[in-house]
Amino acid sequence: IMKSRRQIKDGADAVFLPGKIHGCEDQIYIIYLNNQGNNERGCFEIEILDHERILKIYDEVEGNAEAFFSILPDRFQGEWYYCNSGSPEFKEYVKEYFNADFICGRDGGIKEELEFLITWAREQKYK
Repeated sequence: IMKSRRQIKDGADAVFLPGKIHGCEDQIYIIYLNNQGNNERGCFEIEILDHERILKIYDEVEGNAEAFFSILPDRFQGEWYYCNSGSPEFKEYVKEYFNADFICGRDGGIKEELEFLITWAREQKYK
């Protein structure tokens, strides 16, 4: 059963490990719906993160989840993507959203999301 865009909470991160919506072994994807983006027509914002910078930021903020997520945009500036509503890719993200490995609000709050990211990043570091 396909979930509709209306069931996706604006701004709620969906975290994807490699192999679901991407195949980059050393990257984790965070996508979230931005209803105000794309001139109020909506878009997904796609954050592509690597383990080195996740761990570096985590150490800098001493594990503070609010600080971690507020710093992320600056550290990955120019490396994030947008997928506008109406595109075939947008429809695919809507379809895949609830298959995420972690969804903020479903699987925990931002502290749990950060812990999920850190666990993955540490596993990558010691591969």
